Amino acid sequence: MKKIFPLVFLLFICRIFYAQVPPALRNFLNNKNLAHASVGFKAVNLNTDKVIASYNENRSLVPASNMKLVTTATALEVLGSGFYFETPLLYDGSIQENTLNGNLYIKGSGDPTLGSEYNPDDKENFLQEWLDALTRAGIRKISGNIVVLDQLFGYEGVSPKWLKEDLGNYYAPGIYGISVFDDMYRVYLQTSAPDSATTVLYTIPNMSDLQLTNEIKASDDSADNSYVSALPLSNEIRLYGTIPSHRPSFAVKGAIPDPGLFLANYFRDYLQNNGIIFDGEATTYRLYPVVPDGMKVLSINRSVDLASIVQTINVWSDNQYAEHLYKVITALDTIDIQDYWRKKGLNPNGLFMYDGSGLSPKDAVSTGFLVDLLAYMYKESANSSVFYQSLPVAGKNGTVTSFLKNTPLAGKAHLKSGSISNVQSYSGYVEFDGRLYAVSLIVNNFRGKRSELQKAMERLFVQLF
Repeated sequence: MKKIFPLVFLLFICRIFYAQVPPALRNFLNNKNLAHASVGFKAVNLNTDKVIASYNENRSLVPASNMKLVTTATALEVLGSGFYFETPLLYDGSIQENTLNGNLYIKGSGDPTLGSEYNPDDKENFLQEWLDALTRAGIRKISGNIVVLDQLFGYEGVSPKWLKEDLGNYYAPGIYGISVFDDMYRVYLQTSAPDSATTVLYTIPNMSDLQLTNEIKASDDSADNSYVSALPLSNEIRLYGTIPSHRPSFAVKGAIPDPGLFLANYFRDYLQNNGIIFDGEATTYRLYPVVPDGMKVLSINRSVDLASIVQTINVWSDNQYAEHLYKVITALDTIDIQDYWRKKGLNPNGLFMYDGSGLSPKDAVSTGFLVDLLAYMYKESANSSVFYQSLPVAGKNGTVTSFLKNTPLAGKAHLKSGSISNVQSYSGYVEFDGRLYAVSLIVNNFRGKRSELQKAMERLFVQLF
């Protein structure tokens, strides 16, 4: 009898395991390229709350951009979908005979959308609004400085957990109190024969103060394998890697190193090009640490609402937008994200969050927590519809345009993708045959091509649902 009990118990455990790991998931896990990988998976029927598949759901894995689900869900809950940023244009001193005897100030509020390419309007509309405000005030000359107050988040700029190889690239900008033009510039280069040097043509926007060291070579590879390397607030930029050969013009994207100082200079040039005489300097709080009392408002630029910002983050996986929201939540509202969700009834012990975008390889989260978060946002949140609609539709748009395309699930899954070196993830909602599922799949340290893994992931989704 003593020998029978362990056997019965073992059979019971095996029955639970196989119930949680159905054939579709077992087939996926048996992929030879996953022999040394770490995999987490969970799927729940939100109509019945029944777990339909689970594997390592409590294991914390590197999520890449699936971390943006935590950032955007938290931002919606804390700030509300109708929240918006305001960036005021201010002045001190006095206006006499069309001359401002004082300084202009641009006060950063952490708005990531100022002049953004995601805005439907002209990128420079905010500059025209500021120019119009000066005209209404009768200002045709400025005797003082243009000062950008960009100190809101301090000047560390980037997460200490980011990799050095990412710094300076467009997807890893420094995050400060002010942002402009997505904190991104493009260097246009000309290429000729493979393995030959490339020629820098110009930058957009104009970044004449950059000290570019161009080591990029032309290649017969049609892919963009170029990189930008720079430290925060530094104008010393190294370009390296390869771009396609025989191109009259090819754009390589980098992060504006000092957005506040760039905006101060850009606005100065804009004013001078529109007939405003300017005698002072273009600077920032970091270089001119003075905030006078009694500043007067000339104009206030208002961002789109948070619902639109969250949609941009999740559809296009924009790191710059995500990092600004993370800073606003954690630095300004002093929210401890793990504690916040614990108070909502979730178990955040599997969440290790060092940024808002998922760029850090130190970030980790369990698929169990992500599914619980997805379930909460759909079933309990006042922002349920906003969050659900913010996720791109597989096979249709955003970063999952190609995923599940030409399958029965095309157009039926709202999924956030995530990918950095050795990581691929998909989390979100699948609606099929009248049922709605919350699902999360994270794979770390796979072998083979990423495209092969994505095809295997597609097969898992199609067979499971």
